[in-house]
Amino acid sequence: MEVCAFRYNKSKVHFLVLQRAQDEKLYPGLWQIVTGTMKKKEHALKAAMRELKEETGLSARRCWTVPYVDSYFDRAKNTIQFVPVFAVELKSSSIVRLSSEHQDFEWLTIDAARRQLVWPGQRRALEIVNEFIIRNKQTAQVVEIPSF
Repeated sequence: MEVCAFRYNKSKVHFLVLQRAQDEKLYPGLWQIVTGTMKKKEHALKAAMRELKEETGLSARRCWTVPYVDSYFDRAKNTIQFVPVFAVELKSSSIVRLSSEHQDFEWLTIDAARRQLVWPGQRRALEIVNEFIIRNKQTAQVVEIPSF
């Protein structure tokens, strides 16, 4: 699953992007949003909140189901993976505490975050979060998860 995390800073929206550590076997140095895998029988939303906490030390203030599913081909498993996407709003005062999986982070505007992210699916997820959740209160109400 993937988590598109953002916060408001003086009424401007900034997205959290993470840089994978150089010693990671998979995609060292790559910039990404919060990502992770679900444990056996783990609910996708619980996995998303767990990964957010593990990778950044943060907890969500609000949470939404994003009307988008990312996908990719896993060459090692010879399978197509479908990845649910969640959006979370973080407190403006959030202090990121990276896990060893990442070496850096940035809070970026939508345009800067799109340029920083490598995977097209994650760029698309960001656009959908911006369009359907941040800029459209009606849609945001429909997909918000009230208690998570």
